[in-house]
Amino acid sequence: MVISMIKEENIEKLFDVLDQSATLYYTELKTPYLEGLVKTCENILANSVETESEELNLKLLDLMNEISDIDFQKEEIRKAFQYCCLRGLKHQNISNQMITPESIAVFISYLVNKLYELNEYVIYDPLVGSGNLISGLANNLEKNTVLFGTDKEIIYYQLAQALFGMLEYGDNVYFQDALTFTNIIADLIVTDFSGVEHSNIYELIKHLHTVIRDDGFFISVVDNDFFDDESIKDFIFEVKDKWHFFGMIVLPLTIFKSSHKSIFILQKIGKDFVRPGKFLVADIPDFNNEEKMISVVNQLNNWFDNIEFNRVREKNEKNNGS
Repeated sequence: MVISMIKEENIEKLFDVLDQSATLYYTELKTPYLEGLVKTCENILANSVETESEELNLKLLDLMNEISDIDFQKEEIRKAFQYCCLRGLKHQNISNQMITPESIAVFISYLVNKLYELNEYVIYDPLVGSGNLISGLANNLEKNTVLFGTDKEIIYYQLAQALFGMLEYGDNVYFQDALTFTNIIADLIVTDFSGVEHSNIYELIKHLHTVIRDDGFFISVVDNDFFDDESIKDFIFEVKDKWHFFGMIVLPLTIFKSSHKSIFILQKIGKDFVRPGKFLVADIPDFNNEEKMISVVNQLNNWFDNIEFNRVREKNEKNNGS
């Protein structure tokens, strides 16, 4: 796994540089911490600093030089960046619910490896937030990945764009409402619906059918009260010919302080679609409870090994989804 190669001291060094640099932007220029974090990432990528203060430029360059000879692993970068995001969100009194815990990304990578047999993925997060979920997933897949993200909140767009740049995932982050984004066909869609109004979730799920390949999977984190909504039955009936409700995995209460959540899996019904004879369902214990986790993973492995469904495989014309 990628995670086994990370060094805690590298995470700490990068965090210190990012944090101190963002703090300098705040104290010297009154730039909000998160904007200072974005500026810092831009400076690192450009290997230069430009402010109106020569003294500040020298301070920022000195910080950058502290890490210039370190070859960071992608997970080291992601972790350090997200620690800074959490600090900045708290500093600016912004909810941190759009930063999905990394344990979720790791678990979703397990699911993706069971659902797909691809050498390269186009992955899209329509509510990309700070980019933690999609980048954590990509880092753990150990496959070639092309990432796309959209967000209509400017600060999240900027943070995700900065993280994509630091991780060398390109600049495919768009400051845009996901409902107006139509110019890709993804192999896989992942997102975190935490705190999103149910009606907006319905609309987005209906729209996302147009930007994913046939038989592709949409994996989301959703508050459990979503399934208690009075409109859910009407919604299921409305999309039953487009999306198959593939599975639900209940997440442990220890991960989220505010509400109980689940991983909700949909599959686009395409020409090769095979309806599984059984709904995928599991209740995940605390991720730190190794014995119980092994039992649940064995249960899931048994489901995947014995239930017929369409794993997404390579196609000569992969992007010809409907």
